[in-house]
Amino acid sequence: EIKLLTFLIKHPGRVYTREELLNYVWGDESYVEPRTVDVHISRLRALIEPDKEKPSYLLTLRGIGYKFAEYE
Repeated sequence: EIKLLTFLIKHPGRVYTREELLNYVWGDESYVEPRTVDVHISRLRALIEPDKEKPSYLLTLRGIGYKFAEYE
């Protein structure tokens, strides 16, 4: 989960599909189900979001993927 969070924080505002996140974070070394990303995002939201039902950091773009909110 920390690898996923670190990756997204390093690329704020950029949307990544599940498949892209699997490739960038987990690599080709092992097979991981695409829904694994959803589980990790949910766990991260529980840890870092003030209200995980209305996330302000780890954002979902329905039908596209996930992104970390842009910051200044």
